[in-house]
Amino acid sequence: MVKVTGRSRGLVHLKQHLDYITRNGRLLGETQDGSKITTRADVRGLHDDWLAANALTERSKPNPAAAQSVGVILSMPAGTPPDRLHEAARTWARESLPNNDWLMVRHEDKDHPHVHVTVRAVGYDGRRLVTGPADLQRWRETFARELRRHGIEAEATPRQARGAVRRNDGPALHRLAGRGIEANVIRRQTIEASRDADPKRPRKDAAWEGKVQQRQQNIRDTYLVHAATLDDGDKADQRLASDLRSFVAGMPVPLNRRQAMAANLRAAQKFSEQKDHYSVEDTTTRCIPTLPVKISREANPIQEPRPEEPRRPR
Repeated sequence: MVKVTGRSRGLVHLKQHLDYITRNGRLLGETQDGSKITTRADVRGLHDDWLAANALTERSKPNPAAAQSVGVILSMPAGTPPDRLHEAARTWARESLPNNDWLMVRHEDKDHPHVHVTVRAVGYDGRRLVTGPADLQRWRETFARELRRHGIEAEATPRQARGAVRRNDGPALHRLAGRGIEANVIRRQTIEASRDADPKRPRKDAAWEGKVQQRQQNIRDTYLVHAATLDDGDKADQRLASDLRSFVAGMPVPLNRRQAMAANLRAAQKFSEQKDHYSVEDTTTRCIPTLPVKISREANPIQEPRPEEPRRPR
């Protein structure tokens, strides 16, 4: 995965970001020219150098709120060899960012290895680093190529092509969650999801949400059209067609965070109602007292024969 995690704006934000990715200088960092960042003093020196370089080389009018750096993360699933991931990330950075200073730090404290690459926002030519969808796709292809060159199987596919419509949380949200703090955006989405889950007040999805759903449906339909075409081929093509259909069947439901929250709440409410229903029935059954039953002969159609009375002698 190649993802732009955000931009550091202002003096304090850049310092906090560099402290975070280097763990205050405890993790080894590497710059574009191969220099090593090994201490907190090195991190402070890099911070000051970047601020001065941005101010001196930027072509546009100085803006205190302008971005000082751009954060990129390169990650792979658990089990990926960290050293080979690091080598692929280094080559990717040198090839993809020839016009910028950057700092690379590897993290292994999560369940999957990943590399942070923080880029100085202003390039050597005075232009700011601006990334679009085409740039991200090119970066993914370059990173996947380098991973394969180091013996790691990887493909460069856009998030939408995998059926994922919800973006991963950024570092700021992860830091807040680690401190036990609920971010404002999460609190707002939780409130909206609670309203959506109320059957008395159903909400109609926004226009952009409908477009996302339609785009995902078009992607799935395209896969299935290709699968139908492959059915007419040889056995290898037919196996590929089967794999395509299995892939489409396993694609996640295209829901954003709010929609997923609302769906989970509705499922929980339904489960709770069913549980209460069965609990009431069970309680009613247990509360029926067991009373002694007296069977009346008049009501019993089966009568026992009376014993014959002995005959009196004449």
